[in-house]
Amino acid sequence: MNTEELERANAINSSISEINLLLNMSLKDELTCLGLSILNLSMEDKEFETKFKQLLNETKQRFQKEFDEL
Repeated sequence: MNTEELERANAINSSISEINLLLNMSLKDELTCLGLSILNLSMEDKEFETKFKQLLNETKQRFQKEFDEL
């Protein structure tokens, strides 16, 4: 395994750890931990960042539509 592959393997392992943390997190856990996990994943995985922003935009549009209908 060369240096580039080792660095990528470490980044992937770190991302898996962050995902496991999020999957096992209860709603009572500190929000700071959640924010840091999302930030770390966004920095390591641009696809995650794109899909997360897309999810936020879709949720915002859904809420805005429901609000406008009230």
